[in-house]
This record gives sequence, C-alpha cells and structure tokens, in this order.
Amino acid sequence: MKIRFLVFLLGLIAFQSVGQFPNTNPMGNGTINPNGGFPPANTTSSQTTVPQKSGRAALDDSTKQIYGPESTLYFLEQDVMDSRIVKRRIDTTLHLFHRYLFTERSRFLQANLGVDGTATRALFTPVTASLGTQLGYNVYSNYAYAMERVRYYDTKSPFSDVEFNDGAGGQTRLNFSFARNIDSLWNVGVEIQRIMSDKQLTDDAFKARNINLTGQWGLLVHTNYRSRSGRYRILAHVNYNDHAINDQGGMLLTNGLTPLEALQYVDNTAFLTAAKTQTKDKFVKLHAYQEFIGFKGLQLFKRLAVESRQVKFRDLDFENNLSRGFYPKTYINYIQAPTSDSLYNENNWQSYSHQTGLKGVFRQFTYRAHLRQRYWRVSNPLTDVTKSRLENYVGLWLHQNFTETIDFTAEGEYLIGSDYQLKAKFESPWFYAQAQRTSSSPSIAQTWMYNSSYRWDKALNQISFDQLEGGITIGKSTMYVKPAVTIQRIGNWVYFDSLANVRQESKGLGIFRSQVTLGGEKGRFVWNTQVIANTLTGPDVLRMPTLAANANVAVNVQYKKLLYVQFGIDAHYLSSYFGDAYMPATQQFHLQNRVKLPAFVQLDPYLSLRINRVRLFFKYAHVTQGLISDNHYVGYLYPAMRRSFAYGVKWLLFD
Repeated sequence: MKIRFLVFLLGLIAFQSVGQFPNTNPMGNGTINPNGGFPPANTTSSQTTVPQKSGRAALDDSTKQIYGPESTLYFLEQDVMDSRIVKRRIDTTLHLFHRYLFTERSRFLQANLGVDGTATRALFTPVTASLGTQLGYNVYSNYAYAMERVRYYDTKSPFSDVEFNDGAGGQTRLNFSFARNIDSLWNVGVEIQRIMSDKQLTDDAFKARNINLTGQWGLLVHTNYRSRSGRYRILAHVNYNDHAINDQGGMLLTNGLTPLEALQYVDNTAFLTAAKTQTKDKFVKLHAYQEFIGFKGLQLFKRLAVESRQVKFRDLDFENNLSRGFYPKTYINYIQAPTSDSLYNENNWQSYSHQTGLKGVFRQFTYRAHLRQRYWRVSNPLTDVTKSRLENYVGLWLHQNFTETIDFTAEGEYLIGSDYQLKAKFESPWFYAQAQRTSSSPSIAQTWMYNSSYRWDKALNQISFDQLEGGITIGKSTMYVKPAVTIQRIGNWVYFDSLANVRQESKGLGIFRSQVTLGGEKGRFVWNTQVIANTLTGPDVLRMPTLAANANVAVNVQYKKLLYVQFGIDAHYLSSYFGDAYMPATQQFHLQNRVKLPAFVQLDPYLSLRINRVRLFFKYAHVTQGLISDNHYVGYLYPAMRRSFAYGVKWLLFD
C-alpha cells in the first residue's frame, strides 16, 4: 500500500513539475533564487503579442502565476496576544529538511524508545512550563498538535501542503494541510497527521505477522476572522488526537546474554512476549481566543479552553509478567491464582479554563494583565474516588522595545494560594540573559495512582525551579560562535525510583550546563555544530548525560537553474550514562541502576532535492552501525534503530 501511494504521489509531482512551472530561473540573472527556488510571488498579469486566442488557452497564455510562498502568510496566537504584527512565511528551504522524525526535529535533545511514536523524554531537564495541577501522562504529547504551534493563515489563495516520509521499521509519517480564505478577512483550514511504525523486537504477535507497534491519528480544524475595521478578531481550533501503542517492555535478555552482548543481534525477543499489552491516549481539545480593540492602549481579550482526555493501559498477561519481575508487586489477594489475569489503568480527565484580560500598546511599551479560572476533574473507574479542583490565577506581562532589535520582557502568574512563576528576559543581537523562578504543583500521576500493581495517594510538596541563563553571539552568518550558560536549582524534585514507585527528594539539586553553537556559510558550504556539557550535583535521583554534541555539514548545488541539491551529513554523539527505564503501566520513566548506556556516535548522510515546489530527501540513517559499534541503547533495554534507508517528499500547492 505504501509503495502504491508513493508511486501515485511521485507521478502527480512529476506531472505538476513539468506542466505547471517555467523551466528557467525566473530571476533571470543566473543567481540562486532568494525565493527558495520558487517562482516569485509578485508576478502580475501581462499581455502577449501572439495571435489572439480564446477560452482557457487565452487565460493560460496571458496570465502568469501570482500565488506562492510570498503570498501565503501565517501567524501564531501568541503573536496576537503580544500585540505583534508578525507575517510568517512558509518554509521552502532544503536545510535540515531531511530531519523528519521527532527526535531529529528536537535537535536530538529528546529521546524515545528507538522507534517513532514511542514514549519520549527530555535528555536535559526543562523548567516546568505550566502552573496548576496537570494530568502528568505526557510521554506521547509531543506527537500531537500543540496549541502554541497552531498556524492561522492568510493565504489569498487555496493552499495545500502534502508530506510523506518512510523509513526503516515502518516509521511512516503522512501530513496533510489545507487552508483557504473565504474572503479577505476570514480563513479556515484543516490538518491531518498519521504516524505508524512496526515492532523491532519479536513477540507472539510478531510471529503471527502482526507487526504493528504504534499508530496515531491527529486532526486539527482551525479558523481565524477579523472585522473590516480591525477592532475585533477571533481565532479558534478543534484538536483531536488518538495514539495507540502495543507495548513490548524492552528487550528480554535470554541465553545468559548481557545487555551489551544482546546489541549484536537483530532478532531479540520482547520482554512482554505474549503481546497482550496496549496503551491508548485519546483527547479532544477546543480552544478559542478573541479580542476587542477600543483603542490602541486599551484592548479586551478572552481565552477559552476545554479538554476531554482518556488514558488507558492494559496487560492481559499480568500474572505471568509479574512472576518474571516486570512489575514489582500485586495488590490483588488471590484465594487461588487464575490461569490469566490483567492489569488495567485508566484515567478520565476533563478541564475547563477561561481567561479575561486587558492589554495595550503605548509607543514602544506593551502590557497585558489577566484573570484566569480553571476547573479540572479526574476519575479512575477502578475506584470510586474522583478528584477535582477550581483554580484562580492572576497574571501580568510587560514588554519594552528599546530599538527594533533590543527589548526587555517581564512576566508573572500566580495561582492564588499555590503555584507561581516569574520570568525576565533581556535580548539583543549580541547578548541575551534571562531568569526564571517557578513553584509548581505535582501532577496527578505523581500524587495519585490506582491499579493492580501501583497504588498511592500522596500529598507532595511544591516543586521549585530556579534558572539563570545567558549567552553571547560573536560573528556574522558567514562565521558565528554562540556560547551560553544555564544554571538550574531544583527543590523537592519528584521522581520514580528503580521499582517505578513515586518518591520526593527534599534535598536540592544543582545543574550547571554550558553549550557552544558554531556555524557559518562559505560559498556552497553550510555547517553548524552544538556541544553541550552538563554537570549535576546533589542526590543521585536525576540522570542526564554529561556531554552531547550534534553537527551538520552540507554543500548546496544548483543545476540548470532549476534543480537545487544539498549533499550533507548529520553527526550525533551522546556520552554514557544510566539512562532511565520506562514503565508503560504508569507511562513514566524511572531510575535504573543495572546498565550504563554506552556512549555512541551516529552518522546520517543524506541527499535533498528541490524542483520548484517539490522537495525530496534520501537518507542512509545510522550508517556507522556495524562499523564503529554494533548498536546502542536509547533507553534501558531499548535499542536504537539499526542502519537503514529513509526517504520523504513534500509538495506545496498554492492554487
């Protein structure tokens, strides 16, 4: 099915590329087109001197294309909230286009379980972004559409974006976006995402040719409207996500193999051999933002968010997996143990939030103040307990522009009687510095769990984060160096121990992280490198690598003023450390002291192409596997994807 779809798609692309666009460089001067290889957007109608034609032929001969990347703009909700006029354009570049997996697009600062669509975690601890009590089942959230990244378009013409990627292990992604203006003031759009991958470890279902590991559907419907006077604007979207995974529990070590010896083999067995475990995470979110502009210095805005979510896990082979040590214990008191039993975990979550505030602009100064109410409720069908809370917030945001490139921002939000967050940031072209202090509530997953193997109901203390960060920029685009330093202090850290039970550490943790980013352009060559060194002090309850490095080197080639080619290679290094294990029953990563994940180097050579509005890439991922080392682990007993071939195509349509 994948092959048929790809052949059909490439056929359409070839037809479109030959028949729709000119075969010469529209810039006409032999230089690389600054519009990313696309026909310029400011082309206008012109009369020809050929004999008069009628009908469609006349239209084709006398009208040049006027729509393209320059005429298709979008903005984010945060741009509107901050009273900024931002015209973002569609990305048409080849640079890093080949990075289609989530871990690659995160600049390798996020890790999964070796296959796209599996549970994710940050390599370096970020500061908590949200105040208030959260559900805490977040390992699959990175694959869903996020509210802050929803694009609201002003397209002028119908706009479509079709992207298809396929790699080893059945790692397939299909993304489709469509947006169009109903009129000059109103735009609507829809986005669809499909993620699939296959099992890399052998289990009973795999032997029966049922190799599906993950499957995700995402649907986003969005709209934006502004009045003709510009005094009223509304943005709204509906976000649906359905993510399912057949958990395998990592690699089962058989025949006395050590974890490092097992990396030599390609047919390793899954720990959850019976293939009777499954996780499902499904939600629907409704979001709307509107603003009323009385005059520039006094504007009213309102925000509404509604969420309904269900997170489920089941293991129909619980008794057998318990006896093999996958789970630490059972809370079921058997008179006589059944031949088979199950572990089931389910949480149903609903939240309702509305925010009302005032904002305004006075010359170079912008302010925003708000009141926010949020009600949440969570229930577990295995118990009669339902937890809920009404939260009230106040917040203030201030921004001062000193020049077009130098500004200062300060903001704060307070959950009355509980959480708070304070931020300040100064930014200029050559220097930035920011400070943040956060006190946040533990999540539901950390304070309340009820299933056959994990049960707790705890009152945990507020988690505190303090962070200082700063950096400088030296050089220009031809050659630049950007050193930066981050200092973090974490108090009352909540973690999961080696048995996946929740714990809270009263002693503080200290983190010192330095990084340097280098890059530049020279003729056809472009390169960039990032090196991160991390030091952790305090109790051994948080594990991170001490060194990470990522690099990309590429050369750009133009052929016949039509074909744009980029040859390049990605390099990725991570030092050895005791990487976390993963417990699917609770959807939490937890400490493990058994295996120190070895350091590794991974190289991914690639070739990217662009012909008018079509981009393609071909990549030989993890080419060093079997040369420098057999393989490596991305998590405890979860091996990385072995050496493999991947390809992708992206097609933009503007009419």
